[in-house]
Amino acid sequence: MPARDCVVVGDGVWDLLAARRAEALGVGLLSGGYGQDELERAQAFRVYADPLDLLGHIDELGVRDAHGA
Repeated sequence: MPARDCVVVGDGVWDLLAARRAEALGVGLLSGGYGQDELERAQAFRVYADPLDLLGHIDELGVRDAHGA
């Protein structure tokens, strides 16, 4: 699958920079010690408090399951 069709979830600016270089969608988590402003400056599409917060907002990313639902 091409990287541009993937979502990269990371808790550091380096994760988001790597996602951008790969042309993937970068999503930040605040669990890595970086602030929301730092993750947004690294071009996070969205920033969530933790994995549970991400899961609660997964529809914002346009992610669909293997059955297209």
